[in-house]
Amino acid sequence: MTSSSYQIIVRNLSQTTQYFYLFQKQAAFPLLPSPDPILSGSLGCQSVGNYATTRAQINFGLDSQIYAGALSTKQVSLSQLIALLSLNAATLSVVGSTSAFRPVTLTTDDGSPDNCTTLTLDPLGLSAPANQAGIAIGGFGINVPSYTPLPHPELYCGVVALNNNQAIILSSFVAPVPNAIMNCIPKQIFFVKMGYQPVGSTVTYDESNAACCDFTTGYATYTVTYNANGTFSATGGP
Repeated sequence: MTSSSYQIIVRNLSQTTQYFYLFQKQAAFPLLPSPDPILSGSLGCQSVGNYATTRAQINFGLDSQIYAGALSTKQVSLSQLIALLSLNAATLSVVGSTSAFRPVTLTTDDGSPDNCTTLTLDPLGLSAPANQAGIAIGGFGINVPSYTPLPHPELYCGVVALNNNQAIILSSFVAPVPNAIMNCIPKQIFFVKMGYQPVGSTVTYDESNAACCDFTTGYATYTVTYNANGTFSATGGP
């Protein structure tokens, strides 16, 4: 992890061991054709017993840096989507997929930062970011080349998150429009929910009965408690 990171501590007050998983608030993709779904990935998953009995807790860690990412799945189904990248490599083949990522800066009011990266397909890669006009404020862009979309998409782009296992995971992503600049507006808001969702797998996006950890408020740490009555509470700290 970097010196600038988020921590989410999860404590289980129910009497049985439970699995909990972590996912990010769905990003906005302006100008995305309405039929195209926005997909979400599990950023962490761990089981833990009763806190009072075991004093055990889950520690989810996330890099606060925002990354643009791309994934070519080839023949991999959506249920198998896993986009894990080591920090010292630009691409990695996982279960027949190839992925790429780049740290990016979000567009400010004056439009000054290096807020857009260019996607190449053969081989898959993302260029060093550069300034691009017309990117939504609070977002970044990916310049997508011309390609032929298939009925079952094999190319995805969006935001990725670096977890405390030194892995980059596609977090909120779409099948991009060819020959266009994809805008993505991520939110540094994360949710903890009960259930087993392996790291990197696609999950059904559902904020209900989940703990909200909103790092846009300035907190660096959240303590999430799963109460005996099946509800969540979340408390932010420095």
